[in-house]
Amino acid sequence: MSTNILNREFYTKPTLSVAKALLGKILVRQFDEGHLIRVVITEVEAYLGIKDKACHSYGGRRTPRNEIMWGEAGHAYIYFTYGLHYLLNVVTRSEGVPEAVLIRAGLRDNFMHVHPFVSGPARLTKFLQVDKSFNGEDLTTSRRLWLEDNRAFNATLPKIIKKPRVGIDYAEEFADKKWRLLLMLPINTGLQ
Repeated sequence: MSTNILNREFYTKPTLSVAKALLGKILVRQFDEGHLIRVVITEVEAYLGIKDKACHSYGGRRTPRNEIMWGEAGHAYIYFTYGLHYLLNVVTRSEGVPEAVLIRAGLRDNFMHVHPFVSGPARLTKFLQVDKSFNGEDLTTSRRLWLEDNRAFNATLPKIIKKPRVGIDYAEEFADKKWRLLLMLPINTGLQ
C-alpha cells in the first residue's frame, strides 16, 4: 500500500474545506487479485449535515441508511439511489456531526484511455465496482478503497469552479448553495 494515504485528520476539518482539498487527490480501488484503478478527483459536492436541507441527516435524521454519517470521519458512506445506483461519499468532521462529501467525477490516471473522464457519481462507482459492501469502509486503513495525496498535482492545482449541487431542487434555499466544486482543467472535460 501507498505511504501517501490520507490520514484521519485530513477528513476532520470543516466539510467545505475537505471538499476543496479532495480535488486533485487520488481515489484508489484495489481488487482481490491486486489490480488497482486510480482516479484523480475532479468534482465533489459538500453536504453540511443537520442544517442542510439537501443532506440525508437534515434536521437530525438518524436512520440505518445514514448511520455511517454520524460516525468517525474518514469512512465511506455508500447509499443506493433511484433503485439503480450506488454513490460514494466521504464522511467528514467528527462523531455526532453527520456531514459528508459526495465524489462526483474523476480523471483516470492512465491518460491513454479514449475516454479519460468518469463523470457522474453513479458512473464513478460503477467504474470502480463500488457497491453497498463498501458502506462504512475505513478509507484510512482499507486495502480495497482509499484516497491518496497527489503531490505532483498539488503543485499545479487548476482553478476551482463553484456551482450549485445537482438534483436537489427540493432543498429550498439550500438548492442554490454553491457547494459543488469542480476543477477547471486545461482540456475539454465536459465538466464545466
